[in-house]
Formats: sequence, structure tokens, C-alpha cells
Amino acid sequence: MAEVKVILWDLGGVLIPFSHDRLWRNFLKLLPLGKTLSLFWRRNSLQKKLAKPLDDFEKGLCSFDDLKSAVEKELDLSLDREKFRLAWNDIFGVPGETAAFARSLHEKYPSYVLSNTNVEHLEFVKEKAPELLFMDGWIPSYEVHALKPHPEFYERALDKCKEKAENCLLIDDRLENVEGAKAVGIEAVLYRGLAQLKEEFHGKI
Repeated sequence: MAEVKVILWDLGGVLIPFSHDRLWRNFLKLLPLGKTLSLFWRRNSLQKKLAKPLDDFEKGLCSFDDLKSAVEKELDLSLDREKFRLAWNDIFGVPGETAAFARSLHEKYPSYVLSNTNVEHLEFVKEKAPELLFMDGWIPSYEVHALKPHPEFYERALDKCKEKAENCLLIDDRLENVEGAKAVGIEAVLYRGLAQLKEEFHGKI
């Protein structure tokens, strides 16, 4: 393989833990009891109905208020903006050993975050987890207007970090994102924990 010159890190699930279940619980707490009971078993159905506004928000094609309006329209109710914002953002844990490992590698390799995320979540993470601010750059889907694993995401990310695909190494916890990166020539590792990651790195860096 070519020499690794840049390391590309996924954010949620790799550098910082997060939970969609926590988001769902937060969201249900905002609703009247009757609406909560009616939605309790309809999580997948609601996600499918809101898939487009959610994707548009992650791609930076709509605002947080647009997303809120889509949720309100689907549920036929009004939500307090600040409460909805707090429920939306309060899904992240504390960066652990993998984040510390990433920081140690940064002494030798420029490092970038590549994430399918929205402006609300990224700003929240930067405020909540300043230990991640050593990164040389943050390349979120809402800025490049594309989502992993689509080729457009990786191509625009490579433009931003100004490095050839074959000299970049991506660490991501989703197989489709790893395969998408490899399809455009980026070396990639499927993340399954720090011990496994260190083994995978052997011979790569």
C-alpha cells in the first residue's frame, strides 16, 4: 500500500460514543402522554417518514427549524424549540481511549474528522468535547452536501484535506462507509474497538 500521510476519523461511534436510543427517549419525553403512547412502538415508521428531512439536514440542505417543522407536521403538534434542540443534541458520551489514541497519532499524522452529521450536533460536540479540538480539520456532511458512503462525500473531503486518496487512511465503524472509501482509493479500517484498531494499524502506519 502507499504511504499513509493523513488519518481520517469517523466521529460518532469511533471518537465519541453516541446513542440513537437516547435521542428517542429524549424525544418521547417532550410529547404529551397520549402522543407518547401512540408513538412508543412506531419508531421505525416515524424514522422512515422523516428520512428525507433528516437526510437534508445532515446534508446541509435545510435548517434546524425546517427539521423541527417537519417533525411537528408529521406528529400534528407544536414543540418548544429549545427543548427540542436539547433533546436532539443530548446523545453524546465522553471521548475515551480511542480519542486519546487518535491524539497520540496526531503528533505524526495530520488528522481530520469525516462525519455524517449536522451543524447542531457538530457544534455541540466541539463544545462538549474540547479534547477533540486537536484535529486539523472537520469535514461534516452538512458542509460538503453529501453523505458517506457516496463517492461525492469522499471526493470533496479529499479536496478539503488536500491529499491523494491513496495516502489517506479512514477509520469508520460502518462497513458501508469503509467500502465506500475503498471504492475511491482510500485505505480504510472497520472500527470494532481500540484493541482491534491497534492490530489493524500494524503495517499500515
